[in-house]
Amino acid sequence: MVTVLVYSEKQRDIDEICSAARELIARLSGEQWELIQIVRPEKLCAYLAGGPLVHMFIFDIRTEGSLRYLSDIRKSYPQARLMVLADVRVSPMKYIRPGLQVGALLLRPWTQMQMQEVLADFFGEYLAYVQREKEGDGGSFVIENRDGTLNIPYEQICFFEAREKKIYVCIGKEEYGFYSSIDRLAEELPPYFARCHRGFIVNTRKIRRVATAQNLICLSGGFQVPLSRSYKAAWKGAGNHGTGR
Repeated sequence: MVTVLVYSEKQRDIDEICSAARELIARLSGEQWELIQIVRPEKLCAYLAGGPLVHMFIFDIRTEGSLRYLSDIRKSYPQARLMVLADVRVSPMKYIRPGLQVGALLLRPWTQMQMQEVLADFFGEYLAYVQREKEGDGGSFVIENRDGTLNIPYEQICFFEAREKKIYVCIGKEEYGFYSSIDRLAEELPPYFARCHRGFIVNTRKIRRVATAQNLICLSGGFQVPLSRSYKAAWKGAGNHGTGR
């Protein structure tokens, strides 16, 4: 599933964009897509607080404070694709800058054709990126099942857990299951993923504290995973201090 978050304080703009997006998605992709529609900034903050998986943002920066929200979002979702909604009253100097990594821009007043062209380019670039990830080593973990392909940026993954004859990847409050072995997974993941237990692999960039005395590793988001005796020696150098961001 591909998740697209559409944010604007104008419901009419959201409805128009989502209607065009659904038509394009039906033509461009055979996979499931979810369009998350958010109108109010407080609802945006509440939704993102749980660390959900989001692949693309379509973000209206016209209202006061929206650029600040977007800058904060970029820190948590550096690999997500970003399409900005703006108008001529907002200086491009405010949003065309390296930290935001704007991939597409739709300026008001737009026509239906202009909106469709920008969305088609935006979605098409993302699908091309996913295809490249499938074909080589990239910045995402790819799960393929009967529902399609799920592309998960590595920086959003907290840990992997083996349970109930499956592997589960944990992303904030969400988890996704797939069939594999924890041993094979440990060999395939980037080097900053480390085994800490026969059933757990953690993203070391998410570590806040390694409590060897309590046999625990504390991760961002309030997660705790076990540190088994057989792996404790490899983690003793981390002590009780965080090794990640």
